[in-house]
Amino acid sequence: MSHTSRNFVVAYVLLVGLPLLGLAGVLRTGRTLVAPISVDGVWKIEADASRLSGGPCSKTLASLSNTSVGISQSGKNLVLTFNNPSKTAASGTLDEKNLKASIVPVRDSLSDCGADQSLALTATVDPKSEPRSLTGVLMVSGCSSCTPVEFHATRQTRSSAGGAH
Repeated sequence: MSHTSRNFVVAYVLLVGLPLLGLAGVLRTGRTLVAPISVDGVWKIEADASRLSGGPCSKTLASLSNTSVGISQSGKNLVLTFNNPSKTAASGTLDEKNLKASIVPVRDSLSDCGADQSLALTATVDPKSEPRSLTGVLMVSGCSSCTPVEFHATRQTRSSAGGAH
């Protein structure tokens, strides 16, 4: 075999063969990956209004409890935007069917929580229900006298959400 032919074979193996082996390995590994369930969209949150009256942070919890929330999803990461007067935003994660979000304290006339208190939302997704639903709790972190508020949320269809996504 001539020197030129040997260089061609070596170059071919390095520039074509190795990338193909790498691609085959990536595809084989990717077969076991499973995408997280979809929670992207607009959700209508409903909470028991009788649990909201009287306690500390009741105005803040009420402003987030009976409203809608838009959830944007990228893999397991979530951004929640509440449709309340201050358009409260939160970031969260989705671990299998469990949704957890940390909500920055609301700083407006509706807020009655202390400066160092944040809100936490935890929920479980029911992927088999149609439309998809969430059941969870909205609570104030660091406030033992604040009663957690249980809620139920239903994902709105595109037509009932006004075309919002």
